[in-house]
Amino acid sequence: MERSSKITLAVIMGIILVMGAYAYYVTKLGSQSALNTSEAGTALRTEQGESAYTDIAGNPVAIDEHLGKVLVVHSWASWCPTCGTQLVKLAQLGEAFATEDMKVLAVNRAEPKSTATAFLASIDAVNGLQLVLDPGDKFYKSINGYAMPETLFYDTKGNVVFHKRGEMTYEEMETQTQSIIDEAATDR
Repeated sequence: MERSSKITLAVIMGIILVMGAYAYYVTKLGSQSALNTSEAGTALRTEQGESAYTDIAGNPVAIDEHLGKVLVVHSWASWCPTCGTQLVKLAQLGEAFATEDMKVLAVNRAEPKSTATAFLASIDAVNGLQLVLDPGDKFYKSINGYAMPETLFYDTKGNVVFHKRGEMTYEEMETQTQSIIDEAATDR
């Protein structure tokens, strides 16, 4: 092959690679942008100047990093009469679906870390949860909460599929989660 043909071929291959990379990033950024403006993205995102989410140890938590997964987000507080049993059921749910692309988040309603920690110490089996402190009560406000507890089930696009105000049975949780996972599998 002549030198000029090799150069031409290399230039064409380079253009194809650049166009492919551009298309990939535009698609990825577009889908990420859609997730960021979804119901889940809006409810879970913190804006600059707002109190940030933290874990029980006080480390910052970027809840919106879970966008694109099936999410079960539960709002709880130590003063809520059914929240302890709900957290145990949600932990079981998280463990049952641990191999799936889903996450269970338990967001505390603006209680001091010491209060939340003392309450959690009285509950067995919360290992399947990501426990989150929300000092500004942003999540609860963003979902227009008015009951306790409140549990939201989001699909992979960040849409609320089911919003339960009050207590849920484990079977309800499992059925909702499996339904969303099954729907996500058919969308692929």
